Amino acid sequence: MNPCHANEHIICFQYNEKEPTIQFVALSEEKNFEILSGANHIVFIHSGSVNVSCQELSDKKMKSGESILIPIQNAATFTALRKTTLLVMKLDFETITACDAFPLKLLLKRYEKTHREDDNVRILKYNRNLKTFCNTLADYVNDGIKCSYFYDLKIREFLYLIRVYYDKSTVFHFFKPVYNADFIFSNNVYQNIDKVKTIKELASTLDYSMSGLEKRFNKVFNLSPHQWLQQQKAKKIYHEINCSKRTFSEIAFDFGFSSPAHFNDFCRIYFNNTPGGVRKESEKLSMALFK
Repeated sequence: MNPCHANEHIICFQYNEKEPTIQFVALSEEKNFEILSGANHIVFIHSGSVNVSCQELSDKKMKSGESILIPIQNAATFTALRKTTLLVMKLDFETITACDAFPLKLLLKRYEKTHREDDNVRILKYNRNLKTFCNTLADYVNDGIKCSYFYDLKIREFLYLIRVYYDKSTVFHFFKPVYNADFIFSNNVYQNIDKVKTIKELASTLDYSMSGLEKRFNKVFNLSPHQWLQQQKAKKIYHEINCSKRTFSEIAFDFGFSSPAHFNDFCRIYFNNTPGGVRKESEKLSMALFK
């Protein structure tokens, strides 16, 4: 089914064609799909079968109805044993730690002593609910939906389904590979980001030197602290422009811009438009929805 108002989605700030958070991959027999290190990925074997090779696994056979988490520090190769389709979901640390009612960090600490060195514990098998979720998600991806906001919601839905329909031991074993020093660092960043105003304050709160924070951010987020903070600010500003009736002067003041010109320059860099242009496009889209 083709989405309605396709052009409206394409011009949205949240539309991400180059690096969608979730993608659908079709492989013919003996063809490879590679995942590079630098992000956590969950790969769902939607149909067919593959051999998986990564740092800890060598030619691990997986079949339709199974999924595996590839942690940020690993690269992996999926080789199709026959015609195969994969759903590939990229998880940043923000989405993994988003639910206060599902404290993954505490869960991992609780079950850490029971961890077995067994390849099979890394494979999560579909139950009825997860199968329905994956089938629907595949339809969305194949329809050409590439909205970062929507995909973040689907990732949170996936985490919720895992929490509700799988026992805690299974969840622990599946997510164990992401529980490392990087996970703890990123969790601390998200917990403290709204409590500080500058990178220097963040470094002090996390007990890092400025150079140490720079190195750690580049390793965990693949961005400098300044670049990462600017991206977070851009997301919040875009929401304020589109979803509130506040003046641009009020928004600029709240986000610490020294002048309207500085605020305009920021919006041109991140949204390829002025604040007025962003809001006007949003209003046009809203009007079009009700025609």
